Amino acid sequence: MAAKTSVDDYPSLLWVIIPPVVLLSAYFTRKWYLARKLRLHGIGRGAPGFQTNVRRIRVTPEIAARIRRGEEVSPDEIAAASAKAEADAKGGIDSSPITETRTTPATEPVNEWLPQSIITPKKRAKGKRK
Repeated sequence: MAAKTSVDDYPSLLWVIIPPVVLLSAYFTRKWYLARKLRLHGIGRGAPGFQTNVRRIRVTPEIAARIRRGEEVSPDEIAAASAKAEADAKGGIDSSPITETRTTPATEPVNEWLPQSIITPKKRAKGKRK
């Protein structure tokens, strides 16, 4: 005689649904975390204080003091102070202007943080002699 199967003999619906849900949520959580990490730190932006495409410009001591205090200084003010400091330097006035760093837009991204071995193409190796 054939044994009758009842509903209790089947595996619980939780054993069928929970593992795929956990795996899918872990997959999407990891994907979100990696995208966020890349957006925040980017390539080469992981170190604190690390900046690319930075050049030093000469500004007046007043603007330098405002930047150190953390005040908001507009780009127009920085440009005017830079022009004034350059004119003072060329005119022979030595008010000991202080140099500050500022990011400047570059036409091509400079990968100065990459080692030369990665940037430069490799020479083709000669075949081994037998």
